[in-house]
Amino acid sequence: MQLSLEQAAERLGKSVRQVRYLIQTGALRANKTGGRWLIDAADLPLSEPQRAAVGRRERALREAVEQGLGLDEPPPPRYSVRDLKAFQIALPLYRQGSTLLGADHAAMVALRDALVRLTQGCHRFEHEDKATAYRAGRDAASLALCELVLTGRDEAEPLIRGIEQDLMAAFSGLLRRLERRTRR
Repeated sequence: MQLSLEQAAERLGKSVRQVRYLIQTGALRANKTGGRWLIDAADLPLSEPQRAAVGRRERALREAVEQGLGLDEPPPPRYSVRDLKAFQIALPLYRQGSTLLGADHAAMVALRDALVRLTQGCHRFEHEDKATAYRAGRDAASLALCELVLTGRDEAEPLIRGIEQDLMAAFSGLLRRLERRTRR
């Protein structure tokens, strides 16, 4: 493998000027091609620690290329809406509320809409599109909370607490994470 002056200097741990001096004094063989010095990698006078470092770099590069190509690796797990904490909180609340109040109750319709918005946001590509869907989901969850409070039923209290304490916090976490990503 042919190396430029810069590459040879890096491998030797020397400056380009020092490598030129080694070439001029005959301590390092090199050929000038097209106005550039080229040094055969096998001709570099590497110490044993330098040879070990080059070997480590070459192995790391080979591993990175193999990993990048995905050789002999199972495919990575797919991203799913079920991985979102907000979805993990909202789905059991929806199921519990549907059993308690019925799926046609206004609170359950709104909570179902929150689940739909979470799903839409999860599978959007653009950060702003995700944020818009998550905000709409948070608004739907707020509406569900309001409808539950308006029912005045004691049995709805665990649903109210679940939405207010857990689900709203999960929505906030999703939106904060997106804001941090868009600032980078």
